[in-house]
Amino acid sequence: MQNKILKSEFEQLLDQPDDQISLAAGALMVARLEYSDLKIETELDRISRLADEIRDRLPENASVAEILTSLNKVLFVEKGFEGNSEHFYDPRNSFLNDVLNRKLGIPISLSILYIELGQRLGLPLKGISFPGHFLVKLDMQEGAIILDPYFGGISLSEEDIEERLQEFYGNKLKRRHFSGLLATTPNREIIIRVLRNLRNIYMQNHDWNKALTIADFMVYQDSDKLDSIKARAYIYDALECSRPAMEDYQEYLQISPEAEDIQIIRNRIIELAESCRHIC
Repeated sequence: MQNKILKSEFEQLLDQPDDQISLAAGALMVARLEYSDLKIETELDRISRLADEIRDRLPENASVAEILTSLNKVLFVEKGFEGNSEHFYDPRNSFLNDVLNRKLGIPISLSILYIELGQRLGLPLKGISFPGHFLVKLDMQEGAIILDPYFGGISLSEEDIEERLQEFYGNKLKRRHFSGLLATTPNREIIIRVLRNLRNIYMQNHDWNKALTIADFMVYQDSDKLDSIKARAYIYDALECSRPAMEDYQEYLQISPEAEDIQIIRNRIIELAESCRHIC
C-alpha cells in the first residue's frame, strides 16, 4: 500500500510542468522508498535554512561571483559537504536526507542540493546530464558557467570539459557534439536519473526486491522504455518470477525487434515458458 501511495505521489509530481517540479522534493520522494516515515517538508526546511545562512553572508545586491563564492565556502568548506569517492556506490549517496545528514554524496545528489540552494539565492542553476558525471550550469549573457559540485563547486573551463569528454569517449568524441552535451536536463529527467542510478546500484548488489520496487516506478515514467523494461525483466528473472520476466522480455523484443541480444533474449523466453509450464 505504501508503495502505491508513493507511486501516485511520484506521478503527480512528474506530471507537472517541468519548471514546477521541485528537484529536492523529487529526490526526497526517492528517499522515502528507503525511509517510509521521512518528512519531506522538514527536509526542505533544512535546505531553506542553509540557504538563509549563506544569504546572511552576502552584501546587498551581491554579484553572481559573490553568491557562488559564498555558496561554495559555506557548503564545501565550512559545512564539509564532499563527494563520497571512497564508497561511491553506497545507496545512501542517492538519498537527499542522507546527503544532508552525512555530508556525502555523488555528483547528481550534490548537484541537486547545489541547484536548490543556488535557486533560493537567486541563481537560475540547471542540471546537465553530462556523460558519466552530473554537472550544474548557469546561463549568463556573457556565456555559460559550468560548475562541478562533486569537486567543491569548481568552475570548469572549455579545456576542462573537453578533457573530461575525451576521457569518457576517447577517439569517438566528435567536436560537433560538444555543445549538445552541455544542454540543460529537464527536472523530470533528473529525478528519473536518480532512480536509475539507485536501481542499478541495487542490481549490482543483488538487492533484487529493492531494485524491483524502483524498476516498477521507472517502467511507467522513464522515457527510455527499452532500458527500463529490460532491467525489470532481468530483475524478475533473478527473483525467479518466470512469468512476469517472460512477459517483460517479450515486450522488450516488441519494442526493439532488432536488438543486438535478440537471440539471447529469445532463448531465455523459451526457457522461461518451459519453466512456467512445469509450475502450472
